[in-house]
Amino acid sequence: MRFIHTADWHLGNTMHDIDRTRETESFLEWLKTEIATVGAEALVIAGDVFDVVNPSNIAKKQYYRFLASLLQTKCSNVVVIGGNHDSGSLLDAPAEILEALNIKVVGSINNRCIDDLVVELKNGDGRAIGICCAVPFMRDMELEQFYKSCAGGRSGSENSDEDGTNDKDLLKRLYADVYRRAVELRGERNIPIVATGHLFAANLSGRDSESVAPETAENFANAENTVQPANVVDDGVREVIGTLGNVDVTAFPSELDYVALGHIHYTSMVAKNPKVRYSGSPFVMGFDEAKCKRYVLSVDVKPNAVPEVDKIEVPRAMRFEQFKGDLEMLKRNLRNLETELLLNPMETYVDLLLTLGNFVSLNEALAAEETGKHFVVKRHRISRDILRGVNSFDDCVESTKQYTKEDYFRMLIASNAQKNEDSEVVKNQYDKFISLFNEAVAKAHENA
Repeated sequence: MRFIHTADWHLGNTMHDIDRTRETESFLEWLKTEIATVGAEALVIAGDVFDVVNPSNIAKKQYYRFLASLLQTKCSNVVVIGGNHDSGSLLDAPAEILEALNIKVVGSINNRCIDDLVVELKNGDGRAIGICCAVPFMRDMELEQFYKSCAGGRSGSENSDEDGTNDKDLLKRLYADVYRRAVELRGERNIPIVATGHLFAANLSGRDSESVAPETAENFANAENTVQPANVVDDGVREVIGTLGNVDVTAFPSELDYVALGHIHYTSMVAKNPKVRYSGSPFVMGFDEAKCKRYVLSVDVKPNAVPEVDKIEVPRAMRFEQFKGDLEMLKRNLRNLETELLLNPMETYVDLLLTLGNFVSLNEALAAEETGKHFVVKRHRISRDILRGVNSFDDCVESTKQYTKEDYFRMLIASNAQKNEDSEVVKNQYDKFISLFNEAVAKAHENA
């Protein structure tokens, strides 16, 4: 069976208030063409279809129009699961209608049983070509309720079952149960079994890892490979807490022929296992991802064999750049960018971070490099180390009127830490304050 594995579309995303409608349309048109080009018989979307639980009408229209357009191709199966950004109930609402078109949607596990998560995939002639265990994102409470209810098939009070899995590892138990049901459904037919998931797995290859797998190294040749604190990473990935955070590869039955994962925005294998992969997002979701190439995965899978996986690079419809350094380096990068855009025009957005030198108002210092150019600078930021050198918060407020609320907050905390150099408590609380601030801002945006 050949299928396309993709995830984390985040339709409706407006990173730093950027309208990405045209970029999204470009990707969906390209994906439809690519599905036909590779002859994919199925499409698997591993969660985070939308960016927020209440997406715009434009985002929903893009989603449904794309699904309808696949009826014109030989892709006879679509499997969509919910992610942590999605509203499971919104995805599930038209599930029965979509299922009549061979589009299986599992927005959540609520009010479902094991059988509902196991999907038989068929070609255009109605012949079975594979089975998919469509496991969506779920919270601990939902998973516990799944096994406590009749929908789970067994009482949550049982300590263990026949495969040795106990209630302390319900996620592993769930994957074991759906795989067991898939095997029953397969019977004597020689067809592959694949599974989905939307979670954070442990031991990833690729970005921010100490050991970059050979096949993913070229993705990040120009990107930083150092681990950064979660609270300062601008990649759009919300932290998953609980059962679906830091999941070990052993949670997935080794007999599965492929596991299509979502949540991480770069292409990666889990524990260097070629059968367990993230496709990554087709879009840049934060300026920290600007240098990362974007892919969808074309997967050829057979029973009991290592899958053949081709990474298909997604063409850019918009350009994002993140420049770091001292003031002169930032000026030089902006000048070089303008020269490139004169030769190859593209809608371009920039994030600037002053990491060296003295505190300056970047808005004023870079005005000549930004005015009337073929790019838009969305953020001017100053590194924590420079901000900690500011003698007084009041001294820099007047010169930073165009900075974000987060910038002001950083300056306030940095100034406090500077005045209390001997206070380890203040310094240790810095990251916590920023994390709480970002969480409050995110919730405010969701409720707006």
